[in-house]
Amino acid sequence: MRPLTRLCLLLGATTALVGAARPASAIEPEVTSDTAAQFYDVRGPTGQTVLSRRRFTTTLGASAYDLLGTQAQPDRHGVVPELTFRARLRYDADYGSDGGESDTSNSNRLVPGFSQGPVDLMYAYLEGRRLAGGWLGFKLGRQYLVDSLGWWSFDGGSVRVTLPIYLTLEAYGGLEVRGGMPLSTPRFEQQGIWRGDRGSYDPSLYPAFQPSQVAPAYGFAVETSGFTWLHGRLTYRRVYNTGSSNVSEFTSALTTPVSYDGTRISQEKIGYSVDGSLPDIGGVKGGFAYDLYMAKMSNIFASVDGYLSPRLTVSLDYDFYAPTYDADSIWNFFAGSPMNDIAARANWDIRDDISVSGRFNVRVFQAQTSGYNQSSSPNIITSTGTDLNYYPSSGATFDEGAYLSATQKEGENVHGVHANGNFGQEGNRVGGDVYASRVYDARYLFECRASVWHWVDRIRADRDATDVGLTAGIGYRFAQRSKVLVEYQVDGNRLVGVRNRAMIWLTLAVTK
Repeated sequence: MRPLTRLCLLLGATTALVGAARPASAIEPEVTSDTAAQFYDVRGPTGQTVLSRRRFTTTLGASAYDLLGTQAQPDRHGVVPELTFRARLRYDADYGSDGGESDTSNSNRLVPGFSQGPVDLMYAYLEGRRLAGGWLGFKLGRQYLVDSLGWWSFDGGSVRVTLPIYLTLEAYGGLEVRGGMPLSTPRFEQQGIWRGDRGSYDPSLYPAFQPSQVAPAYGFAVETSGFTWLHGRLTYRRVYNTGSSNVSEFTSALTTPVSYDGTRISQEKIGYSVDGSLPDIGGVKGGFAYDLYMAKMSNIFASVDGYLSPRLTVSLDYDFYAPTYDADSIWNFFAGSPMNDIAARANWDIRDDISVSGRFNVRVFQAQTSGYNQSSSPNIITSTGTDLNYYPSSGATFDEGAYLSATQKEGENVHGVHANGNFGQEGNRVGGDVYASRVYDARYLFECRASVWHWVDRIRADRDATDVGLTAGIGYRFAQRSKVLVEYQVDGNRLVGVRNRAMIWLTLAVTK
């Protein structure tokens, strides 16, 4: 119960902070909460329970708007400065887990880095906008950054300066949010490193589990401002690794684990994105992300939308993705091939209450299909001269997919049908569902969904199966933004039999 105790203390401190920041009656506070409880078992093909899950996830948000209150006066241009505080905490527990999964003395069950009830501070920052005549803005605290380089989280500060030449300059710096640090999660750090708190671990235990240390970071961006039809953003980010890192991924009974120490690059990237649109004509989006450390393009995206009529939109999309990793990661030494996704989609609003959408896509990718260089790794050749790493060449691989859906909306009531298919050399998956969501008397909520899916595994023919599922939910809305919902789900197929899952959702919102 210690994580719950810490959560209560943190929530109390957050509420107190919001309450203390109310010198003027014009301040608008808001408290929101989302809670979900799940109960289900994951079973193997023999019917034996492999994992027992009793998950409880809750978030609490606290915001205070208009902190300047009556002191905020318009300047000569009519600009009113703003000061806002926002925070959100998350508690994500799994009470169905085995206690040995977090016991460092239980080598048979231990999962390094696992916590039965972790608490993380998603964000907590003070934000000022339109200060100093409207040209200055800032954020101070834990915050998210979303641009062409992807989602990122850090503790620190950022400053934005809007120039009278349709440009905004941004600079930021601080510490990257990483797993193993207080009130943190590894969700947005660079992939490729298994990292966390090693304070209770013997140095020889799980050397692949790296110790988490502070990660200084900084970046800057230049973006357009003042245009209603065009927005572009050029961004750069650099993050450092500090502290020690284990060199060997494996435990050795003969030698002491070796580690290196010092400040070094974790990631260095640059990216650009542009988004433009013209009414009644269409829009374009595009951008890229380039990994300066690996010296290769990690992401390219482009999209073109055409507004053929007020009710019909057609689009073409292209996405290029190549995985990149933390500079400390061993995965940087392995070959990796990119994926190319090409898609065509359309959305047609037949009537004000009925819409139809569809999409067709092709994925093109390659895999390692030839032998490795013998001179670089002589151990891959057997005594008979056979190359253990040789595979017949297949060239580019093409996978196709498509979906079609129809939705009817009548007030808050929604009815729909959805079909989806994915096809490739490795196998196929085809299926769909019908669903309905209705509200009676503005308070009573009812939901249901029925689905059928069939998949074919060409690599393992005995794994072909058809799955039938049914979900039903009932709930009650006791305020416009507050409700409780209970769902029950049943799924069954010949591989794992019948599975059941119960879920409880609780959403609360309290404003002034």
